[in-house]
Amino acid sequence: LEGFKLNVSHQEIERILGEVEQWWESANEQAGIDFLPVAGIENFLMNDLGYEDMDEFEDALQGSFTDFLGAFPHIEVKEVEGKKLFKVNHRKPGPPRTLTVRVDNTKMLLDTTFLKAPDAELEIPSLEFSICAENKRHIDSLYNHLVACRDELETHCASLPSEDAERTEILKVVEALTGLLDVETPFDIVINDPSGLSEFQPSDKVVVENKCPTELVDRETETIKEEEGEDAANSKA
Repeated sequence: LEGFKLNVSHQEIERILGEVEQWWESANEQAGIDFLPVAGIENFLMNDLGYEDMDEFEDALQGSFTDFLGAFPHIEVKEVEGKKLFKVNHRKPGPPRTLTVRVDNTKMLLDTTFLKAPDAELEIPSLEFSICAENKRHIDSLYNHLVACRDELETHCASLPSEDAERTEILKVVEALTGLLDVETPFDIVINDPSGLSEFQPSDKVVVENKCPTELVDRETETIKEEEGEDAANSKA
C-alpha cells in the first residue's frame, strides 16, 4: 500500500484495479503472454463498468488509464513500437504473522486503509468474532471492512425465519458491529496473516508478531478438529 499513488480505499479505484488484475490473470493463463495491450482492456473496462465515454472513465481514474496503471508498483507499463503494454507482477509472500492494531476512535477507522490478503482472517477479540479468509484480496478502509461484513450478515438474516435461533444470534453480532463503528470503547483488530501479504496504511500503530511453524500447525490442527466435529454433529442430525 505504501507504494500505491492512488487511494485504493476509494471503492471505485479498488474495483477498477481488481478488474485489471483479473483481466491480466485470465489473458495470461489463456495466451501465456506476460505483456498485454493497454488499449484492449481500457476499452473493455470503460464499457463493462458502465461509463458513458472515455472522459467519464478518466474522471473516475483521476487521470489517464496509463497513468492509473503506473500508479501501482506491482504493475509494469512499457511502450513497444508505439503500443503501450502492461504486466501484473505477483507480490511475493512473506513469513506468516499476526498484525494487531488498537482502534481508538472512528476517525482512525475511516482513515486507515487495510489490504486483507486472500488467506487472511480478521478477528475482533472483544466480540469473539472473525471475518474468515475470502480467497480474494480486499482493500478498503477499516470502517468499510466492518460495514461490509455487517451488511452481509444482515442480508443473510433476511433469508432466515423470524423465530430462528441462528437469526437471533446473528442480529446480536450485527448490533455489536454497528456499536463498534462509534468506538465508544477502544478495541483491538487482529489479523492472522499466513502469507504475510496483508497491510495497513498508515502502519505506525500496528504491532507485528511473526509466527513460528509450530503455531501454524497447532492452528491448522485446531481448525481441522472443529470441522470434523461439525461434520460428526451434522451426521448425527
